[in-house]
Formats: sequence, structure tokens, C-alpha cells
Amino acid sequence: MTKAHRGALALLCAAQLMLMVDFSVVNLALPGITASFRTSADTALWTATVYAVCFGALLPLGGRLADSLGRRRMFVTGLTVFGAASLAGGLSPCIAPLLAMRALQGGAAALIAPALLSLLTTLFPPGAATHRALAWFGAATSSGFSLGVVAGGLLTEFASWRAVLLVNVPAAAMAVPLARRLLPAGGPPPERRPRDLPGAVCVTAGCLALLLGIGEAGARGGVPLRAGLPLCLGLLLLGLFVLVERRAAAPLVPPRVLQVRSVAVVNTVTLLVTGVMGALTLLLSLFLQGADRLGPLATGTALLPLGLVTAGVSHITPRLVAVLAPRRVLAAGVAVFALGLLVLAAAVRGGHDGLLLLGMALCGAGFGPFFTAATMAATQDLPAADQGVAGALIGTATQIGTAIGIAFLVSLAERRPHEAASGTALALRTGAAVLAVAALLTLTALHDHRSRHGTRGAP
Repeated sequence: MTKAHRGALALLCAAQLMLMVDFSVVNLALPGITASFRTSADTALWTATVYAVCFGALLPLGGRLADSLGRRRMFVTGLTVFGAASLAGGLSPCIAPLLAMRALQGGAAALIAPALLSLLTTLFPPGAATHRALAWFGAATSSGFSLGVVAGGLLTEFASWRAVLLVNVPAAAMAVPLARRLLPAGGPPPERRPRDLPGAVCVTAGCLALLLGIGEAGARGGVPLRAGLPLCLGLLLLGLFVLVERRAAAPLVPPRVLQVRSVAVVNTVTLLVTGVMGALTLLLSLFLQGADRLGPLATGTALLPLGLVTAGVSHITPRLVAVLAPRRVLAAGVAVFALGLLVLAAAVRGGHDGLLLLGMALCGAGFGPFFTAATMAATQDLPAADQGVAGALIGTATQIGTAIGIAFLVSLAERRPHEAASGTALALRTGAAVLAVAALLTLTALHDHRSRHGTRGAP
């Protein structure tokens, strides 16, 4: 790997870490946002979920734009908008503009992420170099969920909740000129072609409505009218999205991509697993700040082992994939993650700090290899021309899964407001059951596959 390659890899991983941290960094700021704007906790929670939904739902459009207009161009454009939205969000005078800017941040992230992953998978030679680059990418992605909580604790403790957004401004300002210097300007020339904006609107609105209904159902233990109406609207809009895609001249996701078995299975499993992971950091953050009455910094420090283990274990995944079948690495990671959740549920109910540490270590040890292996499996069977779409799909599964996981599992935990330990333990056990389904799906629906050295899409 040349010096130029190492510089480009560092920039891309730093940008990915910023996107992932920007979601979880808000977790520690939620109490401050609630108090500052005198709003309800449920409303403040949308500052986290609206970012994830807009990020995930618009990723397919971002992937098509990256493949048609140029990957570096979309990367730089997204960084610019992301920095501007962070500045406006950090200066918001009330909750409404804050939510709007979080949505705009998510849209900007949807431009950055697929361009980033397609740059990563096309910049390096196929084989060992790409696998090493993806290992660093996986570490940045998986650790961002947890390391953002630590950063949020520091910023909230010593500044205010506004700092968790304003810190993105100098980061984006430095990344833009570096991108123009370190990343290749090559790629497909600009093209004028349909962008399928109706499809993007349908899928975004449908996901938002579905998320609202899932949150209501989780909070109330059923599907009453308040949950049923948004659920029906969400399903209707997603059904309309399918019809729009069938008639679109340039659909957000080409049918040929979804027909690849590994792509469909891996993205489904990723939606389930990252949904649990996204909810986990928020569940533990709310529990430690509530029941244990820890401050933001102490809470972030307590969650640090989860991020460190996740990042550390991610680096050994390419060697595991080289020795074992990819589906076995994925299934084993999910199983270890589920075991960690069960240990955490016991720790929460019993108040054992040692079990809490062990549970976080197990969760990190399972999620780290899973996400890196999933990224490899979701992109290795597609040609270079579809790498932007591949990056969009894995990102969509991650973000939409995270938003749904938070909406349901956090609402499930809060059904027992006066029994925080019991509610959190219930949510953790439910998450373990979801992971059991994901592991079973991986073993039964995903075929063993090893890409040939130096090729993409080998059978």
C-alpha cells in the first residue's frame, strides 16, 4: 500500500467514523436537549432517529448519484452540506429547526457514505489490499456506535449538548480540501439521467411513518390506533415505492443487484443486527444516567470497553474469513453478540459491574467481526459499476435497522418507567432473540463463498 493510498484510506475511515459517531454522540446529549427546549423525552429521541432514517432511506439515491455524477464530487458535496447542517443545528433556538437540521445531516450523510465505500472498494487492488482497507473501514464503522458515546460524554459534561453538533464543523472543513488532494477525480463522467426523486420521497416518508408506528407499538405493548395508523401509512408508502421503482427509468436500486443472493441475505441480516447494536448503546446510556445516576462523562467512560473491543476485533476478521467460511464468521459473530446481551441483561437486573464489563466485551467481540465480514460479503459479488449501490444498500440496512431498533427496543424498555432495570433487561433479552433469528437466517440462507483472488463477482 503506497503512501498516497494510506492517506486516502485514513481520510475515508475518518469520514466514516464521523458519520457513525454523529449518530451515537447524540445519545449522551438527549437529557440536555430535553431540558434545554423543555420538550418530552420522546420528542428529543427523534434527534437521533430522524438522522438515521433520512441517512438510510436516501442512501440508494446517494449511491446512484455517486455512480453517475462522480464519487469524489458527491463525497465533497456531502461533507459541505453536513458541516453547514451541523452548524445550523448546533445554533438552533428550538426543537423544530434542530430536527430539521438533523434530517439534513442524514441526507448529507447519504451522499457521503456510498461514495466513500465505492471509493474504498475501487481505489485498492482486489484481494488482500482491499480486505485490509475494509477491515479498517469496518473498525471505523463498528466502533463509531460506541466511541461516539464517549465523545458525547466529554462534550456534554464540559460544554453543552450543542457542542456535539458544532464539533463537526471544523472536521468537515478540514476534510473537504484533503478530499480534493488525496482522492482521485476519475470515475464516471457527469451524466444527465433521471434521478428517481419520487422513489426517494416515498421510501423516506414510508420509513418515517413506519418508525413512528413501531415506536408507539413498542411503548404501548400492542398496536392501538395511534400505532396502527402510521404503520398502515408506512406500509402503503413503501408499497407505492415498489410500484414507482418498477416504472422508474433509473431505479434507486437496480433489480439485478437485489437478485444477487448474498446481497439480499447479508443486508437483511445486517438490518437486524445493527438495529440491536444501535439500540444497545442508547439503552445502556439511558440506564446508566437514569438508574445509576452517572453523569455524561462517567457514562461514556463506562461504555468505552464496548467500542474498544469492537474496533480491536474488527482487524482480525480478514484472517478469520480466509480460514473459515464467511457465513460461519457472520453467524459466530451474531451468536457471541447475543450471548453478550444475555449477560448484560443479568448484569442490569443484578447490579453486577463485572458482568456489565463482560457483557460489553462479548457484544463488541461479536459485532466487530460481523460488520466487517458483512461489508465484504455484501460487495464482493458485484462489479465495480455497482459498488456505489452496494455501499448504499449496506448503509441503508445499517441506518434503517438502527432507527427501527431504537424505536422498538427503547420504547419497550420505557414501558416500565419505575422499573428501569427490569425494562432494560427485557429489551436486552428481546434483542438477543432478534439476533438468534439473524444467526439462523445466516446459516440457512447464505451459501459459503470465497472470492477468487484478484477478481470481483467470482461464482
